[in-house]
This record gives sequence, structure tokens and C-alpha cells, in this order.
Amino acid sequence: MSTPTDTPDRDPVQEVRDHLEQALASLDRLCELVPPPSSSPAPESGGGESA
Repeated sequence: MSTPTDTPDRDPVQEVRDHLEQALASLDRLCELVPPPSSSPAPESGGGESA
């Protein structure tokens, strides 16, 4: 009993994960473009997943 908007092969949790991954990727790109403020310098080797 699924609604017309539901796709049977698509997990709603996976959709949320995809959106979160896209948001994180956008944030990573922004962090690369925008220099960190001098008052609170971010650690250069923070263990992030940079490709």
C-alpha cells in the first residue's frame, strides 16, 4: 500500500542520505572557496573526506 509519490525501489532514508551528502559536498566546496576567519582558524588536516 504505497502512495503514488512513493517509488518501490527507493528508500526514503537513502534519499535523505543523498541530500545530506550533497549538502556536505556543497559545504566542502564553500570551505575551499571562503578563507577561514583569522579569529578561529580551522585545522588544515581535519581528517575530512576530500577527494
